[in-house]
Amino acid sequence: MKKLLLIHVMFFIFIGQGYAQRSDTTSVDSTAIEMDRQGVMEESARDTSAIEQKNLPEAREVVPWQEERELNEYFITNDSLMRWQLWPNWGDFQSYRRDAISFRQGTIGRVDAFHVNGYEPYEQQLEMEGLSLNNPITGLPNYNLVPHRKIGEAVESYGGNYYSNIRIRDFYVVKPISYLNYDEDGEAFRNLEFLVAQNFTEKTNVEVSYWDRRGGGYYPNSEVTGNQITARAYHHLNENYLVRALYLRNQLNKGEPFGYSVGDPSSFPFNEFTSAPVSGRASSEYSRWDLITGIYQRKDTASAESGGLEFSVTKNKHDLYFSADTLSRDIRTLGTRAFKSLQLDRFEIRGEISAKNHKAEAFSPISLGGWTDLQSEVSGAFKPIKNVAFFGSGIFTYRSDGMNGFDITGGIKSSLFDRLQTSVSISTFSKIPTIQAMYWQSENYVGNEGLNNELGVSAVATLDFELTSNITVGGKGRFKLSGNASFLTQDSSFTNSRQLQHISGSAYARFENHLFEIESSGIFQQFQYSDTDANNLELNGQDQVVWLRNSAFVKGYMFDRATYLKLGVKTLLSPLFYGARTFNTELGYWQGNSTYQELPAFFRMDVELSARLRGIMIVMRWENALDGYGQAGYFEAAGFPMPPRRLLVGIRAQFRN
Repeated sequence: MKKLLLIHVMFFIFIGQGYAQRSDTTSVDSTAIEMDRQGVMEESARDTSAIEQKNLPEAREVVPWQEERELNEYFITNDSLMRWQLWPNWGDFQSYRRDAISFRQGTIGRVDAFHVNGYEPYEQQLEMEGLSLNNPITGLPNYNLVPHRKIGEAVESYGGNYYSNIRIRDFYVVKPISYLNYDEDGEAFRNLEFLVAQNFTEKTNVEVSYWDRRGGGYYPNSEVTGNQITARAYHHLNENYLVRALYLRNQLNKGEPFGYSVGDPSSFPFNEFTSAPVSGRASSEYSRWDLITGIYQRKDTASAESGGLEFSVTKNKHDLYFSADTLSRDIRTLGTRAFKSLQLDRFEIRGEISAKNHKAEAFSPISLGGWTDLQSEVSGAFKPIKNVAFFGSGIFTYRSDGMNGFDITGGIKSSLFDRLQTSVSISTFSKIPTIQAMYWQSENYVGNEGLNNELGVSAVATLDFELTSNITVGGKGRFKLSGNASFLTQDSSFTNSRQLQHISGSAYARFENHLFEIESSGIFQQFQYSDTDANNLELNGQDQVVWLRNSAFVKGYMFDRATYLKLGVKTLLSPLFYGARTFNTELGYWQGNSTYQELPAFFRMDVELSARLRGIMIVMRWENALDGYGQAGYFEAAGFPMPPRRLLVGIRAQFRN
């Protein structure tokens, strides 16, 4: 199968020679079609594979809509960068970030954990197009729900929590456009996605996509099958008002091994047949659908979105079947949100209010039948001079069980000579315990209604310095001091922690020109606990972790400029033994530590290739290429081995009808 895939790839590369008759005058790489900041599909100034201008409207009745961008947000990635890369899901993108430490379970479709700039999973808020993608019971974000190939832009901001916002790209084209994305590894992994978008008029667009995904099979009882359906529509009422709707449905069927019997990690067989799962027959069925619609406003056609009113409904269902019990979680959520922003000379101010009502079915393993979340947010910015801005925000939350919390942040951003960008912010917060920590009721675990809010402060700093036009260095870090975090106890209940300190930092150096991209980075995290209860720390205490990453790529045109190729390697080295997080499958909860396994040092090397052939892109990654050389395999999370060496191949095709 792998040989067949390679033959197909080489075929696509070499037929590009026949399309090289028209001269290509660009000097750097790009991709087929790029969206500008206003969301319009247009030919990139760097692009050589874009469609002819005759396929674009010559005169637009409608100026494309631009979503709001807040001053305290930081850029993560966009469509132009993503299309050169192969990610089985959005969580895999997070795991390769230079400022992240990942704890993955080895297959797609799992609720994996990522420490992003020092923010743990329970501190992360993931939002897409107005929808919260956090579980209403556990509070954890589910990165599997993100249709990552549709991302127009992803941004993030830092406070007491980490806030990530995903914006899906819009299409402003006259003729229908469709995409075909296909990935596989020759074994069990497969992604197949097809998208069609049609502008019926310049004011109205409809988009539908279907994504079939499969994975696992590297170890017993790890198979995953599922799909995602996305439907979007928008209509410009006039120059200043837009209505938009999104339907998103996710479905996943998974084998649930509950981890594997590891013993000594260095002697684990990493074998499909001899690796022993803790549970050989457990399984789960997960489904979630979301529907959100809203009306949005902008001041004029030159301005970004400045207001909106949204209504949403979500159905979240998860059934877990295992020998000890059957757990069914079924939550219905009704939500509404309204926001408005104003710009007054050097001042920007934004206000938002939201309400969500959650109803749990009678068989759900929580003692609370329903609850309501109310949240208000006020944020603002002041720019006294061109390259300096002060920003601040306050988020206040009330839950109908009488709990309330807040997250208040203030900071400054600056830019010097457009070469040195810095930011510093500090936050104080009061975090409400999750519904699970307070109200869980099952045969093996119980919540604690007496839990208090986690109280603390958090500080974040970032720096990026362009030494030369080709060399950039930088770093970011976070310090957190808090108490009363929710800990899982040895008696299978929850308790409040004592004071803890958490320091995380990352640094990088990057060289890039028209031919090479070279980068080195490192990240570390360190926790310090004042809790004297050894039993609590055994399940919740986290070790010092150091990860070192390197990458080197060469890029350029080939075959008379008919194709653009990028080839290189990425490496990851974890030089220290450490106690790693482990996933509690019954709770759907990430424990801070494992009671039985310390991860040994490990390394990983991936070889990557991407090639653009007019309207087709080929992406390949030979993942964990040195598997078997010096180590039999590796773990990111305790009890869950990562896949062995595998070749991932993907094709991205675009069709203009």
